[in-house]
Amino acid sequence: MAATDASCYRGLINGDAAAGRSSGPCIGSSWRTPPSPGPQLPPPSPEHCVAATGCDRDDTGRGSIVANGSGRTSGAEDGSGAGPWVPDGPAVAVAVGPGRGAWMPPRSPLHPVGAVTGSPLHPQQQQKQEQQQEYHRPTNGGNPSGSNAAGVAQAVDGAVCGTNGVGAVTIAAARAPLNHFDRKICRASSDMYFHYYGMLQHQQNMLQDYTRTGTYYSAILGNPDDFRGRVVMDVGAGSGILSLFAAQAGASRVYAVEASGMARFARLLADANPALGSRITVVNSKVEEAMLPERVDVLVSEPMGTLLVNERMLESYIFARDHFLKPGGKMFPQLGRIHAACFSDEVLHTEVAAKSAFWLQSSFYGVDVTSLHPAATEGYFGQVVVDAFDPSLLVTSCATRALDFGTLPEADLLDIDMPLELSTGPATPVTIHGLACWFDVFFAGTQQPVWLTTAPGMPTTHWFQLRCVMQQPLLVTAPNTRITGRLHLVAHARQSYDIYLTLTTHSLQPGQPPQTSSGKFDLKEPYYRQLTPYGAAAAAATMAGAAAQAMGADSGVAAVATGSAGWGWM
Repeated sequence: MAATDASCYRGLINGDAAAGRSSGPCIGSSWRTPPSPGPQLPPPSPEHCVAATGCDRDDTGRGSIVANGSGRTSGAEDGSGAGPWVPDGPAVAVAVGPGRGAWMPPRSPLHPVGAVTGSPLHPQQQQKQEQQQEYHRPTNGGNPSGSNAAGVAQAVDGAVCGTNGVGAVTIAAARAPLNHFDRKICRASSDMYFHYYGMLQHQQNMLQDYTRTGTYYSAILGNPDDFRGRVVMDVGAGSGILSLFAAQAGASRVYAVEASGMARFARLLADANPALGSRITVVNSKVEEAMLPERVDVLVSEPMGTLLVNERMLESYIFARDHFLKPGGKMFPQLGRIHAACFSDEVLHTEVAAKSAFWLQSSFYGVDVTSLHPAATEGYFGQVVVDAFDPSLLVTSCATRALDFGTLPEADLLDIDMPLELSTGPATPVTIHGLACWFDVFFAGTQQPVWLTTAPGMPTTHWFQLRCVMQQPLLVTAPNTRITGRLHLVAHARQSYDIYLTLTTHSLQPGQPPQTSSGKFDLKEPYYRQLTPYGAAAAAATMAGAAAQAMGADSGVAAVATGSAGWGWM
């Protein structure tokens, strides 16, 4: 079907793919290529080692929020991402641009808590499930117990909302009407998430991350052989900027899959650029629900969140690979890497510890609140710190965990284990206050390979960097000391991860046990410290002139602008 004749396809498709490790320095010029499996990738050259930043899209599994099984529209009418309630019944047409409409089947309301699951399908849903056989069925045949799906099925069967088990509410629903995304994600989380990304002001923040936007422009426009005459899917399209880039690079058809109410604005933007927009079809749906009339040659997406994996949009990117990408198709990006190194920052540690001083009052309006001080301190140290920091704070070598999006099973994203084998330098003594993390992604373009990095010391992005501050620091008294440990990420239904970190080093005295410090952190509940004097100065320095540079690149491949503005969910 011609992309010019339709603005939205909707549907239900179920479904569900390795990672490498390397260690060593990984900031500045000391980059290392991840080991096999997979093709050897060139190290990022200075012109390609561009800092990452948010995209115009959502940092989530964004595929779609409109008819995702709830009885609501996508919120396309008002851009809210949630939209007014629509009862079960006939399909609803939602305007996504002048003279265009988005066909959306009704979303089945969730059963109340404790309701019996396994109710029969709504007739329309049953019909859609049967029609699915005519489209691209899941690689495992739709059987959750199939290959590479057991872990996913177990994890997604009944999403749970709540924090640390307090006030947890199980969202019970009939399995059949729910798509793959809804089965694993808490409804309250996804509603807020899509509402957020359905607002233009938040899309602007991501578009103004010129490092990210410029790098994607360079990666796509710099590789016209990968796009010319190709069919492209933009997973989590947001405002549709990557779809427009793909069209500029010569794509014959682009399916811009966007779940939130932002789909309406994506259609407006495409229509305002008819030479490009005539080849763009906006699909107002989660990718887990979408039905397309064909498979695609290329996937483009900006699925990265804080620490690469926050918001769990990578799972939707992998889902799109398994269900819509032709064998041998290209993925932009193709590879992601998480980097981690120990840091020493007495100022930050003192700042976090001081946050709970309020609870040391023995007479707060006549009430002794000191009994809550230990729990409050633990809570503050349980927040990951998001900011830009000076790379001189890093005091060890770097560990790396590589994720090849072309082969990675979705189940592997539910539990990510990163052993830490680090070593300090010659300077002593050194106090280790925690672990610093950042990420990069690689675009394996045929003509121009491009890296996008969020490393400290590189141009600041809307992702900044992330630090886990240990409540109990480690003291290193000897040069070239070995630090071991484990960074363990466990996905939860609130579209993020629990982080379990352990660091171990030598004992302080002969005969004593080794020093060990452990902590649990919630990636979804960060302490946004990015507007520290260092972070603010770095952002201001890199933003200067970035907008002018990006706006001036109206032909050829844009020189990659640097800078950052705003931050969202990351």
